[in-house]
Amino acid sequence: MKLRGPWPVRLRLILAFLLVGVPPMLGAAYLASALISSSFEKNVGQWLIEAARFVIVEITDREDDAAQIAATLTGAVSQTGNETVDALKAALKTYEPVLAADGFDVLMIYDATGTIRYTSLPFNPAKTLPTMTTRAIFAGTLDGNPVLVAGATVTLSASEGNLYLFLGDALDTSSFSSLKAVPSLQLDFFAMRGEEAIKLYETKNLLTVPPKPVLQRLATEEDPILLDDPPGDLFLAAVSGLKDQDGALSGFVFCGVGNQEGLDGPDQQLRLLWAVFLFGALIFVLAGTFVSARFVKPLRALSQGVRSVASGDFSQRVPETGDKETVELAARFNTMAAELEGARAREAELRRKERLSTLGEAAMVIAHEVRNPLGIIKTSSDLVRSRTKLGPKEEELLDYVTEEVHRIDNLLTEVLDFAHPKEPRRSIFLLRDILDRIQGFVAPEMTRKGLTLTIEDKGAGATVSADRDQIYEAILNLVINAMDALARGGRVKVRLAATTDAVSIEVADNGPGVKPELRGRIFNPFFTTKAKGTGLGLAKVMTVVEAHQGHLECLEEPGGGACFRVTLPRAAPDASAPAGQGQNVSQG
Repeated sequence: MKLRGPWPVRLRLILAFLLVGVPPMLGAAYLASALISSSFEKNVGQWLIEAARFVIVEITDREDDAAQIAATLTGAVSQTGNETVDALKAALKTYEPVLAADGFDVLMIYDATGTIRYTSLPFNPAKTLPTMTTRAIFAGTLDGNPVLVAGATVTLSASEGNLYLFLGDALDTSSFSSLKAVPSLQLDFFAMRGEEAIKLYETKNLLTVPPKPVLQRLATEEDPILLDDPPGDLFLAAVSGLKDQDGALSGFVFCGVGNQEGLDGPDQQLRLLWAVFLFGALIFVLAGTFVSARFVKPLRALSQGVRSVASGDFSQRVPETGDKETVELAARFNTMAAELEGARAREAELRRKERLSTLGEAAMVIAHEVRNPLGIIKTSSDLVRSRTKLGPKEEELLDYVTEEVHRIDNLLTEVLDFAHPKEPRRSIFLLRDILDRIQGFVAPEMTRKGLTLTIEDKGAGATVSADRDQIYEAILNLVINAMDALARGGRVKVRLAATTDAVSIEVADNGPGVKPELRGRIFNPFFTTKAKGTGLGLAKVMTVVEAHQGHLECLEEPGGGACFRVTLPRAAPDASAPAGQGQNVSQG
């Protein structure tokens, strides 16, 4: 049907409004959406660059670890005195299981010509290994397959024409399994063979080989490179080069985010454009501000989180805000950070328990292999003394033998007690009773040495559920250590305090204190600063405290000196125990 005559005014006003209002609105919407899309792409690109840098930092840390461990191994095997290849090989073999458990599965001995004299794995380096201390990425083949090894070389021996030690970690799935916590991240490793890039490890089967001009830039640039035109179906990608011992490009890391993860910029821009068109100019401003906040702010927080994790702060978490994809990325990043933090704690605890387990096995072997000969020596010396008339010199020599036998037997007993601690036999008692008992026991020795002991009780009659004898021995050990660190006139303070949930005992002195660099090691078995110490005293205290679900720490005493604090869970007070609070007792 054909319309005749002039159009209605309402229709003409609507048409005029549309003709005048729609083009500026669409133009403004397009500019705003383009700006937000550009900011979004920039933040994703920054995140990918930080992710690539994080991987490089992790690889560099493995190189540093390899250098430190290799130097330690060199010092350990050199103490044998026999520097032949066979002797060094035999000495290093004892460390191979521990190294493999920590990921360092490539261990080699080679000479000054680069000839490999021993290797734990069939690793064939692409270049002659250096004859100097070096840490780098070493390219080569393992079982005929291309591989990159993060490792280090050190001088092992100056005999037999100079021998060198190589220790490395082959980059494989297990090296970076924690990065699978971010499934949206496309992570690939490549080794360079001439101008050809060979893929070693990938998280997904996507096309990820960058063009040759980018590979040429990687050979000369140190920082990660963001790809303007990523290969395949990727939204954005970044690459970072891996350099060998000569500074040449031996491989690279590829990090990308695919369109299948919902990060397709053009579609986002189109959706925003239509939303602004439908809701009008005012809604456009509000929507643009809202979308900008949802896209840019969470990704900025995510980028900051990646930098923090790359620096070693695995406690970093990012807010899970924004749209679905950004929330998913933030949640997966938080999951990855939590897994890394938990893995570090579990690894430290596992290593400590493995060391204690190994110590227990060694202690049983020592007890069996050493105590029987010791018994024979003691019996023989007693028999000689009883059946033979000896002169003063011979009697003195037999006394030395008996004394050393007793000393070794006591040392074996101390090692066995530490390696196989007894289960606590718990009872509820006042901690103040333990402190009074210790005060009475050490009083004669304190007087002889000219020392003073002060007990400050602010525990409000605090009780614990614990093994009385084990807690007594642990606190006594700390008091004796404090006495050993003091000269005449020194002071030892034992402070008792309590909260609603815990009880703490601090043993402090005004001696030389503990150096800050030693505080993390003094609780390790066999570590000691004493000339004749066994290094088991503080380790036994730590074992007792942990068996009672407590905590032991070394602090710096204000004004100088050391302070050891034992914290134990508080128990309900024993009705039969005295209150005994707020007392200060001094003993000279």
